[in-house]
Amino acid sequence: MSTIVFAFSIFCGWLIFDVVKHRKLTLESLVSSLVIAVVAGVFWWILDLFF
Repeated sequence: MSTIVFAFSIFCGWLIFDVVKHRKLTLESLVSSLVIAVVAGVFWWILDLFF
């Protein structure tokens, strides 16, 4: 459950960062935020398995 919350917060944070930086919401920023969130979620899940 913490992995999903972590990935969702990374997605929201990255999306907000991109929107503020580029001053508009694009499909590219949405997809890049989703990819970063999935990668961060998988990494967090792997860390959770070991620690």
